[in-house]
Formats: sequence, structure tokens, C-alpha cells
Amino acid sequence: MRVSISRLIAIGMVSGLLALPGIGMPSVSFAATGDLALSDIYKGITMGVVRINVVKKSYNEIVAEEREKKENGEDFWLPPDERRKDDNDDEEKEDPNEPEHDWEKKRRNKATGTGFFISHDGLIVTNEHVVRDGVRFIVILTDDRRLPATLVGKDFLTDLAVLRVDMPDDIEPLKWGSSHAAAVGDPVFAVGYPYGFDQSLTTGVISGKQRELTKGQYNPYIQTDTAVNKGNSGGPLLSMDGKVIGVNSALYTRSGGNEGLAFSIQSEHAQGIISLLVADGEIKRSWFGIAYSEVKKGMGKLLGMERDEGMLVSRAPDDEPAYKAGIRAGDVIVAVNGETVQSRMNFRMQAAMVKGEATVTVWRNDGYRSFTLIPDDMDEAKSRRRAQEREKMGLGSKDKDDGRKEVMGMDLVPANEKAWKKLELPVGTTGLVVDRMETMSQASRAGFSKGDFITQVNDVAMKTPEDFETIMQRALDEDQQYVLVRYLRKGEDRVRMMDVLEMVDLEAY
Repeated sequence: MRVSISRLIAIGMVSGLLALPGIGMPSVSFAATGDLALSDIYKGITMGVVRINVVKKSYNEIVAEEREKKENGEDFWLPPDERRKDDNDDEEKEDPNEPEHDWEKKRRNKATGTGFFISHDGLIVTNEHVVRDGVRFIVILTDDRRLPATLVGKDFLTDLAVLRVDMPDDIEPLKWGSSHAAAVGDPVFAVGYPYGFDQSLTTGVISGKQRELTKGQYNPYIQTDTAVNKGNSGGPLLSMDGKVIGVNSALYTRSGGNEGLAFSIQSEHAQGIISLLVADGEIKRSWFGIAYSEVKKGMGKLLGMERDEGMLVSRAPDDEPAYKAGIRAGDVIVAVNGETVQSRMNFRMQAAMVKGEATVTVWRNDGYRSFTLIPDDMDEAKSRRRAQEREKMGLGSKDKDDGRKEVMGMDLVPANEKAWKKLELPVGTTGLVVDRMETMSQASRAGFSKGDFITQVNDVAMKTPEDFETIMQRALDEDQQYVLVRYLRKGEDRVRMMDVLEMVDLEAY
């Protein structure tokens, strides 16, 4: 299940699976409460859950820092008003991974959230979005004692952060439980400080596991109907034996408040991230430099495979690690270092955790091949890619007698001299230029963009718009679920597996 970002709101501000060790806290099994009442269990953990007050940077401080990053050629995120001041700024496009600074409330310089102790040396876990832009951190205990805290480390992609305080002698840290052992239907409870109220306890059940959200794609989530609201960010989700099985991070809502859909970062995954943050203060991830999609049911046959498996490489730029290793658009990655690729999230985590060289096994044409890949650092690679972004190319001729035809809400134009010149292709290369695109058309929903150069569909060369229509009609008549499209975008070979019903206007056929 994937949740649209339009419905995903962080608890305070919203934000694959690394199999990494914890920081010395043993995992325990999901046990029954036994003879203890929930009130007794709560008494045992209440002091370990804390309120976190954060003094934020001012609006002007954030803007100044981001402008300095821009001048230094680093990744930067400016608020909308500041972006509009830069007439030639080509970074205005929305970035789904952009930190959500509170641009709309420029005067607010404070935030609050929840955290919990995890060790006797004063380590406290919370969410990254709680401490984001923070310059001062105050931990408030249930008896109103206030402890200054320092930031140990934070990670935007997992929405986790670690603070440290001088540990009071009378507080016992919470213990980690096993989210793997927890099952859908098991009762759970959450503790936190919703909407700035004093510490509150809410109960519910586990509604789902291994959920994936549009933001926080490097986390597996537990879904629960436990009431979790703004201010609960960073607080624990606990099993009925008082063990932490999740870190509350996000909620799905139409109203802005709890609607019974809350998401917590699974405990085993959180422990691995936390251990790295304690050791290094940040998370370093590897970068393959490809775009990919999951090979879903029915796609494998179209790719010549015996079963549906792996990740279809839709894009492999020639300056990225995967291409340099020999991987090309159209390959299907089925294993990394001998470990089978089981899902999109699984592959994302496998790629991110590679250290040094990686052996990547792919399906190409009629057989398996292995390549040795040396990944880049993700942060450095993303900065480089952003710096290399260019304006989309409009390749089609404006001559209305150029053989163009509107198909699926886009104008397709047979390859011409302008296209050959722009794409640096040999004269006579066949293909179709996407010269115009209607907003929300079938072609737009299918992923095409103005300037794309379509070369093949299901291995059939495209010479005229009628060729494209014929292939689509055949796929529809034969009840094919997908078609395989090969095309160029900004001079790069790309491959896309497209859903036929998404692409075809049924009323037009």
C-alpha cells in the first residue's frame, strides 16, 4: 500500500530496510500483558516518555543559509516567495524529498513533540521533523523538570533523530520490543503530548505492517488505529507488555487530526538507524543512479522471463554508477550481492546499504548476467544530478503538415531534421517526437512528457503516429495488461512498462 502525499500529514510536520544492529538494547518477544493492568504498565514507562520543546531558526536565518548553499552549488530549498524573486531560478519544481520548512508561519520559532529514553546514558529518540531547523532543545519530564539537550544526529529520509541529556538517576529507559513478532490485530498503545497537552495514553490495534509511504520511503511502517495527533511525533508505540515496537511518525488525515490511520517506524529498523546516528551523526547511503519500477504480475512474460520478479530499469544515465558497470535501460535487476530482490522497498534498502562493490544480477534478453557496480554517495550524487537538470527539449516542428497526429492527448510527430539535430542522432533515425501534451491526458498519466522521442513499443519500431495507434489497439484487443515502451528523454535511453488501460482512451476505440 502506498499513501499519497496529498493525504499524508506529519504529526507536527510529516516527513529499504537496513538490517542493522541496535545499540545494545535486546529485542524481546511480543508477550501478553499477563496479570498486570495497562495502568500498571503505564506507570512503569511514563517517566521515560518526554516532551521536547524546540526553538527554531528564524525565517531570515533559514533563507540566508539556503541562499549560501545555493551559491556554493549545494542542494537548497527556498520558500515560494524567495523563489519568485529569482527570475531565472530553475529549481522551482516541487521536490517530493524537500524538507517541509514552516514557510507559512514565519513568526513562529518554536515547536513541540515527543521523545523517549532508550539508554542509561541519556539518549532520547524522536522524529527528525521535530528537531528540524532547531537551535535549542529542551526536554521536559513528567514532573516538569527541564533538561537541556544536544543533537546527536538526525536523518531526513527516515524521519529519525537522537538527542542526549544528562540522565537523571530516577528514570528508567524504555525497552525495545519486536515489531516483527507483532501481528495484525494485536493491541497496542501510544504515549505522547498531543496538541501540547500533558502526557496522554491512547490505545488501539495493529491494522497493518510493512506499509510504505510516499515520504519516508526508507522506512517500513506499522499502521495502527491508535489515536495519534500532532504533538505525538517521535513518541513510542508500545505492545501491551510495555515494550517499544514503533516510533510514531505520521498520520493519514483529511481533517488534520486523528482519523484512525497512524504510522509508526518499525522498531528493528529504527534501532539500526539510531545506532548509526549515535556513531556518526548522519546516515550515508549508496547510489546506483537508475530509475526503476517493480515487475508486476503479467510483466515478466512480456520481458521474456519465466516469472514476474525484480526491478525493471527504466533509466540508466551514462554518467551514473549502474551504466558504468554495464547495466542498461530494459534490464531487470533480480539480485544484489546474491540476495533476491523481493519488492521495491526491499531493493531500495539493498541498494542503499551497499558498502564498496556490489554484484548486481540482471535479466537481459534471454538470460541472467552479473555486473560489478561501485556505487556513489547518495547525497553527493543527488547534488550533482540537480546541478545537471536542463530545460525540457521541444523537438517537434511547428509545421502542421509534418505528419503529426494527436494520440492520447499528445501530438506525435515523425522524426525530422530538428529531432535528429537536437538528439544528435544519425539522419534517418526513426521515431516519434512528443510535441504537445494536454494536462491530465492519458499520455500524461502514463508518464510521457513533451520532448520525448519514442523509438519502440513492444519491440516494434515507431515510424508514424499510426504505428503507435496500431500497437495500442492490438494490445487492447488481445487483453494485454502492459506494453513496453522504449524512448529517449534529454538524450538518455529510457524504458517504461505502461498499463494499457491507463494509456488508452476507451471511448476513442
